[in-house]
Amino acid sequence: MVTAVQFLSGVGALFCASQLFRFARFVWVYCLRPSSIGKYLHGPAPYALITGASDGIGKALAKELYDKGFNIIIHGRSEEKTKKVAEELRARGNQDVQYFLASVDQPDIDFAKLVEPFKNLNITFVVNNVGGGGNRVGRIDDYSEDNLMKDLRVNMLFAFNFTRSLLPILRKAAPAQCLFIGSQGAEIRIPRLYTYAPPKYFLKQLTRCLSCDERWWAPSNVSFAYVTVGTVVTNAMRTTPHLFNPTSERFAKALVARVGCAEDEYTAWMPHAIQMWFMKLLGDSFIESYAAPTMKGILEARAGYADVDIANMKKTA
Repeated sequence: MVTAVQFLSGVGALFCASQLFRFARFVWVYCLRPSSIGKYLHGPAPYALITGASDGIGKALAKELYDKGFNIIIHGRSEEKTKKVAEELRARGNQDVQYFLASVDQPDIDFAKLVEPFKNLNITFVVNNVGGGGNRVGRIDDYSEDNLMKDLRVNMLFAFNFTRSLLPILRKAAPAQCLFIGSQGAEIRIPRLYTYAPPKYFLKQLTRCLSCDERWWAPSNVSFAYVTVGTVVTNAMRTTPHLFNPTSERFAKALVARVGCAEDEYTAWMPHAIQMWFMKLLGDSFIESYAAPTMKGILEARAGYADVDIANMKKTA
């Protein structure tokens, strides 16, 4: 007969074994495992397509993927900014660089027309990076339905419809992979991010569904992954770079290095993975008590430097 001491010892051994496995996997993913990005450098002129690439993470990813050997297609909203990034990329080498424009917060985008110019290209790697939206310092009922829907299109619906339209091109180019850029905000209770955090969680579940779809019944060799992201220093998040706040360039290198490290979901930047582990360990109530005042400070700071940007634009106009 198993005694209580033997039972508890067995439970303890299983727990220790699971934690040891997690630690070993952590070391493998972040210290030893080579990237699988080379898997998608195949066929005639492989292309990587990055949305939201006129600045920040998207721009840094475009440069990193270009340096890995991809031809590049970038998306932006401002022709001036997007064209400038395209020119910077072309100056790095001889690969083809194309760009397209789309105001992702608009309801009348013709997605079939948007992807038409790329239907004969060998697009093997896609990063759905576009996201953001307004600085919502008020409660959800302080804003009009139109304003809120614009944010939802930016953070969720554009990626959904754009990926749907790209799928036939990706299947033709397979093996291919499509990434969705996510957020730590989707994993915790946090105020004021009602048009940002829930859409990111939607993209997480969308990744799982699409991965399953493309693996079963009619396997296509198109894979999907959701990348959880913490704070990254960009023009939209102006903070001091440090271990837990990487620059866009350092983050982009880490993301490309982690490609293929998990089936559906991973955290690209190792310190962000450590943050997420501690968040889950501490529990929702503790995280909420920290996140609420922190979020208030972030939104107030964003509103402040947005006002400065507008003033500077008026001076130079």
